[in-house]
Amino acid sequence: MISQDLCGAWCLVGTASTRSQIALINGQPDPRGIEQLLKGVDDRLIETATETSGLLLSISSEASFTEQLTGKPTVYWFDEEGVLAGEVSPFNGIVVQTQQGAYLKPAEIAKFGRPVEGRYGNVVLRYDDGDTKIADGLRRVGAQLIRTVNVVTDELYLDRVVVVYRPYIQ
Repeated sequence: MISQDLCGAWCLVGTASTRSQIALINGQPDPRGIEQLLKGVDDRLIETATETSGLLLSISSEASFTEQLTGKPTVYWFDEEGVLAGEVSPFNGIVVQTQQGAYLKPAEIAKFGRPVEGRYGNVVLRYDDGDTKIADGLRRVGAQLIRTVNVVTDELYLDRVVVVYRPYIQ
């Protein structure tokens, strides 16, 4: 069961991204840093989002979701195989609700990229091939739906992408 305030059709209106590195403790990555980064959010990115459009996200009350291109959006995009893509490549799947929040999970995940459930607490990963881990979280902020894509590479580098949607009105 997912939160009903996530259900409906949402159109892309903006995006922002940032890159950082996990803190080092005695020259080693903070062991709790990966989990913290995967579940993190950054509302400052929402405020700096650049306008873009061309993607429709639909979430059903049964917790399935679909994405559909309606144009050529400009988004820093990691595809369903964890690869930084030159363009948006939509995918479909389910929304998984945990105590931590709601997460997008693709319908199909390549065997080499299937995450181990519970490895990072309540964070649901959509991809984990050992080198790259991706959590794709959803939450409401006012009237907007905010998608935060957290990507940890080599257990050291973080990309955070915020994708901002507003309700789709036909």
